[in-house]
Amino acid sequence: MNVLEKFQHWKLNKSRTEAFSDGVFAIIITLLILEIKIPHIEDKKSSSDLLWAIIDLLPKIISWAVSFFFIAVFWVQHHNLFRLADKIDYALVWMNNLTLFFVCFLPFPTAMMGEYPENRVALLMFGAVASAASFMQTWMYHYITKYYLLDRYDKVAARKNVKRSFILAPMLLIIATAASFVYILLPYLIYAIVPFFFLLPFDRED
Repeated sequence: MNVLEKFQHWKLNKSRTEAFSDGVFAIIITLLILEIKIPHIEDKKSSSDLLWAIIDLLPKIISWAVSFFFIAVFWVQHHNLFRLADKIDYALVWMNNLTLFFVCFLPFPTAMMGEYPENRVALLMFGAVASAASFMQTWMYHYITKYYLLDRYDKVAARKNVKRSFILAPMLLIIATAASFVYILLPYLIYAIVPFFFLLPFDRED
């Protein structure tokens, strides 16, 4: 028995893995908003000073909003992926852990983008982490459809959707990150669009 066969031989509890993942996603999405601090103004009664302070926070608020929907879509797709599987094995659990590893890191580049919205390094870091998380989740999708897809789903259609997911997620995020070399604010537009491709599941039950 080779290593892959051993990882596939050990079956684990799907509900426990989903519960653990849900807890991690809840913590991550909460941490994002903690990066937006209450602005400090000298004259606490000045409405104009407070308004300008809030305007100064807009880059952080925008980066928070983009990251919030990114993580929300990751969670929705995570839920959809486990709904497709009739069981999970040791290999799939570790793919899930690696996906969570990259998603957990997203608050850091998110905070960097909010603090330095026109700094290419911040954009590249966010793009790299988001692309890695997206690639791992797409790999999970590929693995589930190959080995553990429930009978009520069309396996041929599901495999086609894996390819589409790869183009619309990690590849598009990599392109968005590279677009920072053309125009520094262009990636923000693409980052904001990507989650809309994944609002609904690709796969339909027969």
